[in-house]
Parts: sequence; C-alpha cells; structure tokens
Amino acid sequence: MASKGQVDLLLNSLPTEEKKVLSEVFRYVLSWFALGTTPKAENFAWYRVTGTTAVDTNTEFSIAHGMDHAPQNLIPIVDLTAVNSQLVPLTVTRAPDARRIYLKSVSTNVTFCCYLE
Repeated sequence: MASKGQVDLLLNSLPTEEKKVLSEVFRYVLSWFALGTTPKAENFAWYRVTGTTAVDTNTEFSIAHGMDHAPQNLIPIVDLTAVNSQLVPLTVTRAPDARRIYLKSVSTNVTFCCYLE
C-alpha cells in the first residue's frame, strides 16, 4: 500500500494549489481502504471466496473463484460475525487456473473464508 509520505514526496514538484488538492485526495483515499463483505473487496484487487475442506484429510478440493485470471495469493480471513469461524490450515496442491484454486487440508469438512489476489 502507498504511504502518505511517499505520495507527498511525489507531489512536491507540482504547483502549490494542485499539490494541496491532490494531497488531500490521496490522504482521504489512503485512510479508507476496506475489504467489505462483497465478493470484490471495496478498495483492493481482492476477491472473497468461501470453501469447505474435503471430508477426508489431505484430499484435494477446488473452489471456483470467479476472477478473470488465475490468482497468485490467498489471504485467509476470520469472519468475526460468524460463531465458530476459524483459520484453516490449507496446502496448495496445484497451481490455480483461470477458473479454480486447488487445495487440501488436514481439517475435514470445515468451512472457511479467504480473499484471492
């Protein structure tokens, strides 16, 4: 994420009035990054997905991600509004493709939530 100081440094060469306006815009935007609860994060290039681990330990399962490309990162999250929500140990079993991610877990039949980037 960009830092406010770096933004100010980059804006230094602008005329004072332009610098002031753009600096205020960037400070506002950088102060309100949010993930939200929709499939597409509010201010990030992240996509929220939920999945359930396989019924047998260390068995591959896949999740459709709905992105227009293969994701590179999985960011686990804990939904604090859902009782018994938990972080689940996940292992990548093969590279993701344009439609699905492939995982396995030692935890069985557990629902989890994460963001993909």
